[in-house]
Amino acid sequence: MTVPVVVSGLTGRMAGLVRQAVLGAPDLDLAARLSLRPGAGGGPGEGGAGDVGAPVVGRLADVKDAAPVVVDFTAEEATADLLDQARSVPCALVIGTSGLGDRHHRLLAEVGRQRSVVVAANFSLALLAVTRFVRDLAALTDEGWDAGVTDLHFVGKRDRPSGTARHLAAAWQGARAPGAPAPDIASFRLGDAVSEHRLVAAGSGEHVEVLHRVADRRAFLPGVLRAIRYAAAAGPGVRTLEDVVHGHVAVP
Repeated sequence: MTVPVVVSGLTGRMAGLVRQAVLGAPDLDLAARLSLRPGAGGGPGEGGAGDVGAPVVGRLADVKDAAPVVVDFTAEEATADLLDQARSVPCALVIGTSGLGDRHHRLLAEVGRQRSVVVAANFSLALLAVTRFVRDLAALTDEGWDAGVTDLHFVGKRDRPSGTARHLAAAWQGARAPGAPAPDIASFRLGDAVSEHRLVAAGSGEHVEVLHRVADRRAFLPGVLRAIRYAAAAGPGVRTLEDVVHGHVAVP
């Protein structure tokens, strides 16, 4: 039995890649493409090669498959609209939209009381190992050490600093003693760079640099597919990619 998947967004880079990945996975089925723009829905609509047969719908309630997993890599307002609709439509959610603020996280928490929700600033599985190293480094070094993060993305990325940069800074600060200063973050939006994050930590007489660079957005797809399968099986709750990898599945 396949898992029905709805991909939000018609023209976004990640939306197109996720659709193709779902179409190539034998245990997943592309049930629909969701466009929350006014006037969407009612036919095959836009999409990349291989999308034929997956209808475009303008509302989550128009999806015919029961309890799909909805994947969303769009923009802040579209994600807020999706979360609002998800309160009354049985589904699970995988959210990768960047730049989410306090309002979005309140909506995520509300929806998560009824639905399985996976949310991550970055779906790279390799980044989980980088994060673990940053925590270990922060925990093992003394109070003479400080850290900073650089954040490089393509020129069109709107949020600054990125969610990944804030995630790495929080990983460092969370492992330090209470009251320790938070790492500075320097953000750059240049050219067509997909994603590059570097944490630099330094103490007396030594320093450590950790670099994570993504040159192709397809690097995120293994994490997205794992999150889809996880969300389809999990009970209500808001979880992270780390929960997905460690298999923390709640029973409703």
